[in-house]
Amino acid sequence: MAILIVHAVNNLVWNPGWRDFGKSPNLYVEVHDSKDHIFKTRIVKRNTKPTWTDSFELTSPPLSMLTFRLLHDAPGPDVRIAEAETTVGELMEQSSPNEAVVWLDMKAPNGEILGRLSVSLYAFTGGKGIGKMSEDTSKLKLQPLVGDALDSFVAVEGLSGAKISDTLSAVLSALENIVKVGDELAKIHPYANAAWKVLTSVYKIVQNQREADEKVAQLVEAMARLYSFAKEVDSVVNNSKPVQDIVLRITMQTMECALLLREYSGHGFLGRIAKTSILGVGQRIDELTAALLGLKDEFDRGIAVQTTVVSAQILDKVEKLENSSVLSDLKRARRSSHRPSTRRECLPGTRSEFIEHITQRLSTPSEARIVWLSGVAGSGKSTIATSVSEYFRGLGRLGIFLCFARNDMVGSDPILVLHAIAYGLATLHPHIEAAICMALSRDSNLVDAPIDKQFQELLLGPLESVKQHLIGPFIVVIDALDECADNSRNVLGNLITNFFTKLPAAFRFFVTSRPDFNITRLFRHKAVVEECSLDKAAENYHDISVYILDRLATIRQAHRLSCIWPGEDVIQQLINLSGTLFIWAATALDFVEGKKLFEPHKRLETLLKTPFQTGGNLDQLYTLALASDGDWDDKGFRESATAILAAIALAKAPMTDSAMDAILGLDDGTAARVLNFLGSVVQWSAGQPARTLHASFDDFLVSPHRVDNPWFFDVAKAKKSLASGCFMVMQKHLRFNICRLPDSHLLNSEVSGLKETRESHLTPALTYATRFWGPHLGDSEFDDEILVSLQGFLTGKFLFWLEVLSVLQEMASAPGILQFAQKYMLGKDKWIEMFLRDAQKFVSVFAPAIAESAPHIYISAIPLAPRQSAVRAQYLSWFPRLLRYTVPKSWVNLEKSLGHDSPVTSVAFSPDSQRIVSGSYDNTVHIWDAATGAAFGPLQGHVGPVTSVALSPDSQRIVSGSFDQTVRIWDAATGAAIREPLQGHDSWVTSVVFSPDSQHIVSGSYDNTVRLWDTATGAAIGEPLQGQVGLVTSVAFSPDGKHIVSGSDDNTVRIWDAATGQAIREPLQGHGNAVMSVAFSPDGKHIVSGSDDNTVRIWDAATGEAIGEPLQGHDSAVTSVAFSPDGKHIVSGSYDNTVRIWDAATCAAIGEPLQGHVNAVTSVAFSPDGKHIVSGSEDNTVRIWDAATGAAIGEPLQGHVSWVTSVAFSPDGQHIVSGSSDQTVRIWDAAIGEAIGEPLQGHISWITSVAFSPDGKHIVSGSEDNTVRSWDAATGAAIGEPLQGHGNTVTSVAFSPDGKHIVSGSHDNTVRLWDAATGEAIGEPLQGHDSAVTSVAFSPDAKHIVSGSDDNTVRIWDAATGQAMREPLQGHGNAVMSVAFSPDGKHIVSGSDDNTVRIWDAATGQAIREPLQGHGNAVMSVAFSPDGKHIVSGSDDNTVRIWDAATGQAIREPLQGHGNAVMSVAFSPDGKHIVSGSYDNTVRIWDAATCAAIGEPLQGHVSWVTSVAFSPDGKHIVSGSEDNTVRIWDAATGAAIGEPLQGHDSWFTSVVFSPDSQQNGSGSYDQTVWDAATGGEPLQDSTTDPIPWAFHGVQTLRQTQTSASSSLPPIPRGSFRDGWIFSTSSRLMWIPPMLRDSFCMPWCQLVISWRGVKSLDLSSFVHGTEWEKCIEQQYRNMQ
Repeated sequence: MAILIVHAVNNLVWNPGWRDFGKSPNLYVEVHDSKDHIFKTRIVKRNTKPTWTDSFELTSPPLSMLTFRLLHDAPGPDVRIAEAETTVGELMEQSSPNEAVVWLDMKAPNGEILGRLSVSLYAFTGGKGIGKMSEDTSKLKLQPLVGDALDSFVAVEGLSGAKISDTLSAVLSALENIVKVGDELAKIHPYANAAWKVLTSVYKIVQNQREADEKVAQLVEAMARLYSFAKEVDSVVNNSKPVQDIVLRITMQTMECALLLREYSGHGFLGRIAKTSILGVGQRIDELTAALLGLKDEFDRGIAVQTTVVSAQILDKVEKLENSSVLSDLKRARRSSHRPSTRRECLPGTRSEFIEHITQRLSTPSEARIVWLSGVAGSGKSTIATSVSEYFRGLGRLGIFLCFARNDMVGSDPILVLHAIAYGLATLHPHIEAAICMALSRDSNLVDAPIDKQFQELLLGPLESVKQHLIGPFIVVIDALDECADNSRNVLGNLITNFFTKLPAAFRFFVTSRPDFNITRLFRHKAVVEECSLDKAAENYHDISVYILDRLATIRQAHRLSCIWPGEDVIQQLINLSGTLFIWAATALDFVEGKKLFEPHKRLETLLKTPFQTGGNLDQLYTLALASDGDWDDKGFRESATAILAAIALAKAPMTDSAMDAILGLDDGTAARVLNFLGSVVQWSAGQPARTLHASFDDFLVSPHRVDNPWFFDVAKAKKSLASGCFMVMQKHLRFNICRLPDSHLLNSEVSGLKETRESHLTPALTYATRFWGPHLGDSEFDDEILVSLQGFLTGKFLFWLEVLSVLQEMASAPGILQFAQKYMLGKDKWIEMFLRDAQKFVSVFAPAIAESAPHIYISAIPLAPRQSAVRAQYLSWFPRLLRYTVPKSWVNLEKSLGHDSPVTSVAFSPDSQRIVSGSYDNTVHIWDAATGAAFGPLQGHVGPVTSVALSPDSQRIVSGSFDQTVRIWDAATGAAIREPLQGHDSWVTSVVFSPDSQHIVSGSYDNTVRLWDTATGAAIGEPLQGQVGLVTSVAFSPDGKHIVSGSDDNTVRIWDAATGQAIREPLQGHGNAVMSVAFSPDGKHIVSGSDDNTVRIWDAATGEAIGEPLQGHDSAVTSVAFSPDGKHIVSGSYDNTVRIWDAATCAAIGEPLQGHVNAVTSVAFSPDGKHIVSGSEDNTVRIWDAATGAAIGEPLQGHVSWVTSVAFSPDGQHIVSGSSDQTVRIWDAAIGEAIGEPLQGHISWITSVAFSPDGKHIVSGSEDNTVRSWDAATGAAIGEPLQGHGNTVTSVAFSPDGKHIVSGSHDNTVRLWDAATGEAIGEPLQGHDSAVTSVAFSPDAKHIVSGSDDNTVRIWDAATGQAMREPLQGHGNAVMSVAFSPDGKHIVSGSDDNTVRIWDAATGQAIREPLQGHGNAVMSVAFSPDGKHIVSGSDDNTVRIWDAATGQAIREPLQGHGNAVMSVAFSPDGKHIVSGSYDNTVRIWDAATCAAIGEPLQGHVSWVTSVAFSPDGKHIVSGSEDNTVRIWDAATGAAIGEPLQGHDSWFTSVVFSPDSQQNGSGSYDQTVWDAATGGEPLQDSTTDPIPWAFHGVQTLRQTQTSASSSLPPIPRGSFRDGWIFSTSSRLMWIPPMLRDSFCMPWCQLVISWRGVKSLDLSSFVHGTEWEKCIEQQYRNMQ
């Protein structure tokens, strides 16, 4: 029995909701045990820091689970805030004499930690009274039991530490014997030596241990018995080879045991196996022991029966997965530059101290998981890295060896590095392989995710999931980190130090680099890093001596020189000249050996005659090597060689000789001839990339101090030459379908032999130019010749460039390449700038399809780009045989929405306009690429909503403030949190901002204080700035960083000294209510403030005096204020829905208020040039205004579906970013925003009902937007205005049999009758139902109307007078969902939420027989067959049933196939078919006689199908959906006709055809009905459509279909998956996400929606094996 005490909750995050300060909670704790006992503390009211000290008596056993739930005592149901789980045994174990309280993390349902609960557990033991359980358990020797009892413990007899020590000593002695004869047992020696080293460290640990686990003792004893043979090890050498093989396997097995013991001892030997992170270790020890004994028996018999070495890595059985294809994306990241095949190892006997230390450190569990070796250039870091990697490769423990090179910018891409590591680890261990493949299988797009998500899901998650199967160490070696590209170095450094150390302890990292400042900053003085430095001169001297002697011996032997050559004095001279630099020695001896392979003695004499400075002067050595090996007096050689050396030094990746010839414009073979002379300094062989032997040679070449050398090159001219060369190569070689891809239906990965085809069609020069023209352009100064080349590339080769990137699997690099071009052209040429911006959007939208299939650049991207797209306009005429579609006008409809999971509270641009940072109520910060919308993040750490974010002016850091009372600093490059959160505020942090020099952060809080923080250390600077007696709402730095201004809801503004934290004078008083926003003027002389008192005030920053009277004009609170960049104007936004501009000098309002928003304005900002103002509003829109005139520029930027909370211009003024409570961030093009017209009006919510008119010419639809609309069934055009009158959702619509009237039912409890010709309401609404009307129908003679209702009744109405006929028909036990008349008008059928169907006599209102039972859930729709003999019903049980109307019997089994509720059913006019619509988003057609489904389900809707109907001629089906569209289908083929019909503002509830089949009507929740006969303009005006083939109806489609060539067979109905439209198994086209909700599928005829009438013309569409015909012949091979 035990006593549990619940103490208190600390650090509670109490979040009452968006824009609601709320009240403090009433808190209590419930404790649940596994016996369903519930203990409840008292309630602590109105407190976020509750304490209880309530106690409870527990009788639960140790394995019993305890659940602690923190609840808020609310007026209604109590609110569960968070909970924690543990076991009684774990609580007992965590108790100790020094720590009576156990802290439990209280987690929300989403896993976020919202606080910590403190509890204590005291136990009664053996009659001694209450004592801490830990005092008893501390005396036990604990080990795990088997199976489910792993968490309970028993005492076992321990074995003495002395016994373990003695036994291990014997094993070590035996191993030492083997090591001593290692030269004779060459294969055995490495394993014996490694095992001896590891066991030595274990032995030292065990010597100091008092007790050890019994199983460990058994394993050691087995090792000792096995090694009894070592006393006579000399005889083993003379034994037969089979016996030697046994000894080899014994030493290998011993290494596995040693590694297990090392890991085990690293976690603690004190018998606490149950707590170690290596789960199931007992079983491993048992199997290892058995394997050792088996080997012992085998050795004793002297017969090799090949006992398998049992590796501690793979004791568990793992089913081998077919993973080669799954891992293929990762394998591609394993670049040739990563592979150290040409790297040299340290010579035997050199660097032994370093290698010994490093391998021991990496083999030993420690907090320091990273070993960092630093040293100057040429000191031998890479050879040590190679030796260390080979050591662990031999032990089967090397995960991967990555080598970086300065001129391989792609190879150092952090994403690719992550992929390479994942691939290497996956190939090392089957459990890791299985886990990583599982992660890739779950998310096929994971390799394209942001880097932090990839780390979490590709490495951390999988490795954590299998860590119980892993016995370390697993080593990752990263060599030459300093050689990474600048933008990658910091990211990788952060990745290594802040991310990789989160991996399980078995994974360790060895990193080498020069002592670069940024790398040193990241690695030095960190607990997770152990630093080693190559500055030990004595050891360097010895090792270089050994190296020089070895190389000279090789040269001597190759040239048959004297055995004493070159003499001790010369050797000593070479050693002295090398100093501590291995690279000097290596380069010098490369020079001596020479490429020409003769007279090395003369070359050595030349070397020694050079007056080198002692200590390894590399510059002199490189000068000698180049001067001696090249014919620099020859002008041709000199010009070619300098160009080639420049290309080698400045290349973004190593180039082959042929690539250099092409890009530099040299004759074929020139580079090869020159490179033959440069072997002393350049590593190259024919056909292979040329690399410098060491990075120091690159430094030598680009140094500006060597102008007089013949190999000097002008760096600026060389950079221009490389950029021009890339364009020259692309202009010459890029062409349409360059790799001869045979079939547009295939993905690139499905094309047979693509790798070989790629190699034969893409030259090394073209591959290089395609990948790196952008970076080379970025390196170059602006030049008119390059401008001409760039323009020619964009207008003639752009699409072909994308094609090459696609087949090279390099599409991810396209946005970055285009960004280089955009920066290069900034302010130079408006047309090219515009084209590049458009190209960036083109790539951003269509990259997913292009990356998978190159043909779809043409098949899908060009025809589906917006009409104003510059790329489309340039190239569309080249491709006349593409699909034709009514696409949007501009990209604004296709811009990316950047999504959070909760409202966005704050957004900001980076100073370079490249990135956006956003904070959200989902507790996260996101970083977004402003060009592509790609997300990086989320940055997680806050445990409350993020209220404010800012980027430092140097772009290095992000700061965020949160409701969790903390400020966090993040690395802007990696997203990693920099140190712990900044704590000090006692309430929500509302505003954060950086100082202009990025060195400080200021934060404001609801605790009434302002705090100043040091960005570098995170330390609070001084005491909090106190003085305001209300919540601090806004803070800002002055432009010079010397002052801080804050606004508060105490109605004041305060100015603070940023250096001292002192308030400067008294608070600025004058506002009559809370100050909501403050800002400094650009010159720092003035402050502006906006207030809840509806005014704006300007203050003198020096004196604190108010300047003039308050600026009055707003009628409600001022929420946001800002100065213009020149300081002359002020803009303010207000809850009165307006924006105002003020003269900062006179305080006068400029012009009238800027009106247009229809809800509160929450944020305003000037563009950087001061010409425009952007505003965000709670009306969900962003607006752009002309700052000079106040005129609105274009229509509002629409796209957000909830309040806009924050807006800002990018620093270059080209983009606007907005954040919204709809959980998204949107990026807008400030220029294109001008062209946004009025939004298309119509249904904008769910469509609930659709029906054809009797003649099939019209469709009527009802919607959740409360309206009814009528449509022309042939063209999809909306007819007239919407029919308005209902006060709530329109649930059902129907035409009268003569087509003259429409009836509609609504959630407003009424039925309405409309004139189909005029759209006028006929009479008053029919009232009588007490609840929502769910279904309406006309009688066949049009004299009566029947309605069903949620009031459980059916009513019959006189259609002429609107009067109810008799009492309501009662009998259903729940809501009536659907009603219909029989064809002869004598009967009515109704379906109900009571799961039954009822038949009524229409004349008497009496129920005919018992209800029809069979459905397992609500009956949602009923209909009579045309002959009146059958009834069909659809149900919430996902089935359709057919009934005999005369007997009420069910006919056959229910029709099954839908995956969700069936909402609507109808018979075809001939009674042979049934159509059904379902919440599974599909329409199905059934054979009424056999009940079999006809064909596949009709797919196209992206939300629930709520209503279906046949046209009167039976040829078409109409469906309405909650995706706000109506779709028309071919009843024979199931093909959809055109685009969806769009127009309602809410859900469609009902649709019907007109009697002549030419029009339709629709009902909606938008409360309107459309005229069914007057006609109306189509939503798109063809006269303004610049596309000559644009069309607006089914008639056009039918004509184009019939005129299609015989080579274009009709497309059968298919499916839609992952953006691809399939016909059977063939990919036809890819649809961008923004078009998918209303896209007209190829098997569809027409779609009408609020986006307009959409139809798809495939009359000229070529695809599949004919796809190459899409291009005009004149452009096919255009140069």
